[in-house]
Amino acid sequence: MKSSKFLIFLLTALAITVWAFLLYQPSHLLKVTFLDVGQGDSAFIQFPYGGNMLIDGGKGGRSDMGRRVLTPFLRRKGVRRIDTLLLTHPHDDHVGGLPTVLRNFKVGLVLDSGQSHTTYSYEEFLGLVEKKRIPYQVVKVGTSIKGYKRVKIHVLNPPPTLLEGTRSDLNNNSVVIKLVYGKTSLLLTADIEAEAEEQLLSCGHLLKSTVIKVPHQGSRSSSGEPFLELVDPEVAIISVGRRNPFGHPSPVVLKRYQKMGVKLYRTDRQGAVIFISDGRKFWIKTMR
Repeated sequence: MKSSKFLIFLLTALAITVWAFLLYQPSHLLKVTFLDVGQGDSAFIQFPYGGNMLIDGGKGGRSDMGRRVLTPFLRRKGVRRIDTLLLTHPHDDHVGGLPTVLRNFKVGLVLDSGQSHTTYSYEEFLGLVEKKRIPYQVVKVGTSIKGYKRVKIHVLNPPPTLLEGTRSDLNNNSVVIKLVYGKTSLLLTADIEAEAEEQLLSCGHLLKSTVIKVPHQGSRSSSGEPFLELVDPEVAIISVGRRNPFGHPSPVVLKRYQKMGVKLYRTDRQGAVIFISDGRKFWIKTMR
């Protein structure tokens, strides 16, 4: 009787071990979820073979996207630690939800454009980074972001000397990164406008990407034709709020993408948009 009980115990323990391995072993897939945070941006990256990154956090205040969207999403994913948190620039529709995230999750590293901005949400964000003693780094073009197996991360913007006198310096000095995993790539453009796009033309072939996160919610001041010709994307993802007061995305911009034969996805219509790649091919899933 004792031997049979011991055998059952061993088999149960073995089954638990096997299932734990299957459930928690790192995936070979790159997954990027463009969250539906209304009129703003937030994306969560799950890297192949382990590691993650959160980019931006949507709006704060009454409609705190950190509380309403990011925290529930990350907890459903079983996330306890954010390895890298990247704030592309300090406008509220990007930084507003991040203080809540900082209060609820451990963060290994914060990356920032380093621009001066005196809004409450940005100062609160910086205060929490300091209070929690989270390593903090300002990134510029050429900054190396490493630690993610088989994925290359290129920082393409802001320039060494921040742009001044543009239509919106905060937007144009946003952090722009390109992720490369095997034969697939994503260009994450934050809120850059025409002036930053013009500077990025010097990147040439490096801009070419499978997927582009459409700059500045599809604003007419972005997605210029010379820039898009170099990017030459197959898919474009627009993070935008329903019935927003800015008229985003601009019909003119939508026509540019459509004319190029680019497949468009929008968070206001399709909810969260998920890019998945095994390094050879990719899939797009939506929540609606």
